[in-house]
Amino acid sequence: MSDSDPPPALPEAEQRAAEALLTRVLGEPAAVQAAESLWDRGHVFRLRLASGRTVILKRKRRQWPIGAQLFGDELAALDYLNGMPVPVAPRLLDADAQAGLLLMEDLGDGATLADSLMAAGRERVQAELVGYARALGSLHAWSMSHAGEAAGLRARHGPGDEPGPRWRDAVQRGKEPFLATAATLGVASHGVAEEIDQVHRMIVGTSYLGLVHGDPCPDNVRLIDGTCRIVDYEHAGWGPVAYDAAYLLAPFPSCWCFARLPDEVAGPAVEAYRGSLGAAGIELGPDWESVTTAVLAAAFLGRGQLLADALDRDDDAWGTTTMRPRLLTWLGTFTGRAGDGTLPRLQATAAAMQDRLAERWAGVRIPDYPSLAQAGSVLAQIPDGWQPQP
Repeated sequence: MSDSDPPPALPEAEQRAAEALLTRVLGEPAAVQAAESLWDRGHVFRLRLASGRTVILKRKRRQWPIGAQLFGDELAALDYLNGMPVPVAPRLLDADAQAGLLLMEDLGDGATLADSLMAAGRERVQAELVGYARALGSLHAWSMSHAGEAAGLRARHGPGDEPGPRWRDAVQRGKEPFLATAATLGVASHGVAEEIDQVHRMIVGTSYLGLVHGDPCPDNVRLIDGTCRIVDYEHAGWGPVAYDAAYLLAPFPSCWCFARLPDEVAGPAVEAYRGSLGAAGIELGPDWESVTTAVLAAAFLGRGQLLADALDRDDDAWGTTTMRPRLLTWLGTFTGRAGDGTLPRLQATAAAMQDRLAERWAGVRIPDYPSLAQAGSVLAQIPDGWQPQP
């Protein structure tokens, strides 16, 4: 949408449907005085009521069939998470599945973790990353302890159809381009195809199952009075929680707001995540490390075609940078875990590819978040049309 385009408008029929839902929830007539489009998206609105209250309305996206899938997944996740005594997600107020409308708590205006990473300063970011990790761990721990209440959520995904970026199909689609890229770089890959086939089985075979957000990016993390709330559950579902936890390590594989996350910053956040699970009586054993390594492999294997395409061109920006710095980072995160003995042939091939790519892409530097930058850092770029909030 250009700056000259008018903001999307909420159709009158959907406003009337929202008023009917709110009347039912509030127990008194509700009238919408204004509907404000948020983030220039035509499916998310802040409704201002005559009473002075505000709520968030989210419409089903119009793309079929993905719009119905995303809407249904979010509705099921929010309905389930309403059971958390201390909320991480916004509270679901009501919904009309047939009309494709859901109403949720308005968390108000305020900064996101993306804002902080791009502008807030190192000390604040470190504290907020720990808060983010605790919130994510709290969500996972509660869901893992309340699996029996997730029947409706679990029914939306069959065996092997996990939430998040749907890595099973992504990894299989990326397998041949990845192996072809290894061959182009002159890197041996004997036995690697078989290990790639193991990646999905390792992930789905884990016992660490719960509510997976599927896209826990910094711009989906709201910072409110010292706590973190996580929004946007369109990719949520029941599956291996390591999908989400690995976002602190990879980092952020589905996010526009990407940059390096140094070990000394990510480490305390990872420990805070483990602490949230431990406080709920959930201990992460050695098998947790193996499944996390497999998820980190999926982060680049699922983008095998993008890796092949990036060999010779990398001129399309995605948020803070292009694909080459991301791919080098994700390869490096995976190969940095070689000591755990997981997927050894893939580890060796990925390490050799990383070395060849560093030579081929001489001059490519991995950016740092401005809030975490040091002398000599290359800074992650602020995308056009977006400015960090203080």
